[in-house]
Amino acid sequence: MSQPSRHGNGSWQLAGCAATLCLACAGSCEAADSSAKLLACRGIDDAAARLACFDREAAALAPAAVAHAASPSVASPPAAPAAPPVVASAARAPAAPAVAVAAAAAPDAAQQFGLPERTVAAQEVAAGTRPAEVKKIAAHVTKFAPGPDGRLVFTLDNDQVWRQLLSEGDLLMTPGDAVTISRGFLGSYWLQTASGRGCKVTRLH
Repeated sequence: MSQPSRHGNGSWQLAGCAATLCLACAGSCEAADSSAKLLACRGIDDAAARLACFDREAAALAPAAVAHAASPSVASPPAAPAAPPVVASAARAPAAPAVAVAAAAAPDAAQQFGLPERTVAAQEVAAGTRPAEVKKIAAHVTKFAPGPDGRLVFTLDNDQVWRQLLSEGDLLMTPGDAVTISRGFLGSYWLQTASGRGCKVTRLH
């Protein structure tokens, strides 16, 4: 029996390799072309048109991917790049509003009944219904003179009028001098002059 020609077997093997190479090149070229079309979708400005382009090219890739997966002799093409997320400007979540700080509720007079004055004042200051306590003021004396009982009456440049509680002697004061009036114990007030001397006073108006 005659032996098969070694030259004939080589020709068949060469033809098979050439066919396999052509299939692989065709698949790669087709995948490259589809990938280029898919990447071109990113250059579309309109969000709806860009999304439609991605959908169209992804659908075109699907049959080719299934057919290529069914052929074991051809290497799988590289996966197409993931489409960037499309976020429409109208769909963006609005910025969270700043959280407003709730003001303290106005105190109830019935609930305050019997409480110490300091506690009542603190509650009203916190609720904004009473200004914060002022412990000292600064002003200038525009004029001063003894009243009918001999105690000095001071008129300040803020239009307040104060009177001595007790005569303290010469205060070494002249009109225009700066003075401070500070809160003392048990509701008393102390007026002090620039010379350092002072006296207890009460406000007339």
